[in-house]
Amino acid sequence: MALRRFPTPTSLLAAALLAPLAATSATHAAPPQTTPAPAPASDSAAAWTDRVQIQSGPDSALKRLHAPDLALRIVTPDDSEALTPKGLALLFSGNEPDYIRRNHLPGSTIEGQASPAVTLMPNVATALVGGYFRYAPDALPTQTSTLRFSADTWVLVHQGNTRKDPLYRLNHASTIEQRRADGSLAEIIYCSDSDQRATLGAWQADDYAKLKSAAQMITMKCIEKLIKRIPAMYPRPLAAEDLSAYAGGVVPPARVRVFANFGQTTTLFTDASCREDYRDKIDVKYNNAGDKGVLGIPTTEALRSKRDARFSTLSYQEYEVPGGKPLIFEAAFDPSSRSYCAGRLSGQFVATPGQDYEVEFEVADKMCRLHIRQVHADGSVTPQQARATPTICEGTRAPVRIQPRQDMQVLLFGPGQLQIQDAAQGGAPRQLSDDASSSEALQQMLQQASSMPGTRLCVVTPSSGYSSALHDALRERVLDAPQVLPSLWEETATVNQRRGAAANAPVDIATAVTHCKAFPIKEFAGQ
Repeated sequence: MALRRFPTPTSLLAAALLAPLAATSATHAAPPQTTPAPAPASDSAAAWTDRVQIQSGPDSALKRLHAPDLALRIVTPDDSEALTPKGLALLFSGNEPDYIRRNHLPGSTIEGQASPAVTLMPNVATALVGGYFRYAPDALPTQTSTLRFSADTWVLVHQGNTRKDPLYRLNHASTIEQRRADGSLAEIIYCSDSDQRATLGAWQADDYAKLKSAAQMITMKCIEKLIKRIPAMYPRPLAAEDLSAYAGGVVPPARVRVFANFGQTTTLFTDASCREDYRDKIDVKYNNAGDKGVLGIPTTEALRSKRDARFSTLSYQEYEVPGGKPLIFEAAFDPSSRSYCAGRLSGQFVATPGQDYEVEFEVADKMCRLHIRQVHADGSVTPQQARATPTICEGTRAPVRIQPRQDMQVLLFGPGQLQIQDAAQGGAPRQLSDDASSSEALQQMLQQASSMPGTRLCVVTPSSGYSSALHDALRERVLDAPQVLPSLWEETATVNQRRGAAANAPVDIATAVTHCKAFPIKEFAGQ
């Protein structure tokens, strides 16, 4: 993922956070527990335990072939008494033994050897989280959440094709879940290891010393994943733009160009503190993106190379977005493509007023990358600094939009008059005199509509040849940039024909709104 992150001393932070691991992991495992792990008494930032609870226990979220392993399970050829001799032969002999089914045999449980997800990982995480909030006290959340370590697999499995083969493989699987105050899942980290083999005697020697050493290494690898995600799970406040210099509080918008490709979706969230708290959301796909720079963002090397590519149809979209507000971009393959990227491609940054940006989801050399670039006036670019998108919202705005905007403004032209009505709202329509004195008011309305991605226009005119001051200005503005404000143009005769009225019958704004709302969104695609 080619995102330029905000500069942070990551290696030093990781070293500081992992420092408690050596001391903690060297201790013997305690009995399984499902209660929150206590914070160290010496933790000067103990207040964090009121906001972040660390728990452990069995993984019971999914249906599984075996009960979660809270303690070590050992599977030998003789441990499954329920299998028939023929079943045992299929699992433990022959050229193609059933390893997957073998991993789920009941086996024998060693109660004194707890899964690292039950004891070791939560203990280390307690020191880790406390250290993180000492390092970044401003990241302490205002809302409560839970970090739950869930044990799934902790088993030694006989690996031979015959009973005489002595090797046993250690299989481990567990998860770390971040859950919001209401219990909903915010983030999940998967930990899995199955690469260590030894004889059963070697595993059991010196009170399972080899097993305990393996548990420490597994814990280290899993906690390293947690360290990478902690800044997104509990982010520091995002630095805001100083907007005081803008006269009258009028902040210029920023602009962004988003490229599209087959089977891929890049999602834009505007004024977004996180994925659940934003003003607008729009999914840029190949079939809803345009084929030219509709806002005039300077041409970049990426744009030129796509224009010059053979056997390729150029597809991108450009938007105005609020300046001085955070943006979030996410990219992924569509489910129907049957492709996926390892990890989440997502980043957040504050859009500088008046600045242009460019976003490209690239797949090359079997790697997924999300490029976010600043675009300068001469077409040159620099990587945009971005941070991992927060997983839990601290914002309190309501209502939160959970679907892309599908707003529609209906414009009805009549003799000397233009009526404008938001299709989603009632009340009296806005009325403008259809002459040059209303041109500025019309331009303001169009500017506001174009700044909200997803807004479309339905224009009803007396006839196909109708001309007026506002009509001609509207047509020039909209049809010159059809992807900014997708529009549909209808005549009053067509409206009357659809409702079974005389062709010259008068059409009011309510009738025009009803007519326009009957059209699917795809009919408004820019031409």
